[in-house]
Amino acid sequence: MDIKIYDEVQEEVPVNDGFNFKKLFIVILCVIIFIISVIVYCRYKATSGLKINEIKITSSNLPNSFHGVKVVQFSDIYFGNTVDIKYLESIVSSINSLKPDVVIFTGDFTNKDLDSETKSKVIEILSSINSTIGKYSIKGDIDDDGLYNELFSSSGFICLDNITTNIYYNDNDFITIGNEDVSSDLFNILLIHEPDLFDNYNSSFELVLAGHSLNGQINIPVIKRLFLDDGAHKYYKSHYLVNGSNLYISSGIGTTDFKFRFNNKPSINLYRLTKY
Repeated sequence: MDIKIYDEVQEEVPVNDGFNFKKLFIVILCVIIFIISVIVYCRYKATSGLKINEIKITSSNLPNSFHGVKVVQFSDIYFGNTVDIKYLESIVSSINSLKPDVVIFTGDFTNKDLDSETKSKVIEILSSINSTIGKYSIKGDIDDDGLYNELFSSSGFICLDNITTNIYYNDNDFITIGNEDVSSDLFNILLIHEPDLFDNYNSSFELVLAGHSLNGQINIPVIKRLFLDDGAHKYYKSHYLVNGSNLYISSGIGTTDFKFRFNNKPSINLYRLTKY
């Protein structure tokens, strides 16, 4: 009788790879690195530097002598959050490089208490802003009346809170600037800090300059902009045409106490006034 001997073959038990801890760890690590990178970018990179937005404003109401005049608007510094002395010096340097005729600040310089040394340095820096016609400012909702007036009046700014004045240049023709209703026959610039307040005005303005909204500190595409304060729920983007008036809202330079920006670089606006 033939006897066949077979080698015993042991089958390998398949390992259940339905749950791979190594792959899960790599995925979690990548997510953590991504989140940290976004946070670091939003806190430091996105809150630094300065973008210059150049805008042409054309109106037949503009006096001939004002054709080609350059108006620079800066807003919402929030000094002491992401803007310090060094950054403020850089901002002023950028403003002066544009050789502005008119410089306008539309509110919210700081909600911090400044010591005497810091106040003196801030006044020195703001005083170094050059303009051929004048410098004008309005107070923001975070600005303390006393500190705001001290900083800007001492720096050569004309404070236009609840005031409208005429600007003359080269001849007897003038334009108006301030935050009161005016004659619609003139070229007029309205300054308001909170853009939603524009609905309270009856006049038609050639140019309306506002701040406050920061255009939404966190701007996620498709999703509504985040961190919008009261006074900037209706109007918060960079530009609106409202009943014939051009409303421009600065994205500002600093941040609120939430010291982050996303898809929304700090900026200043340069307006070129032309008749055609």
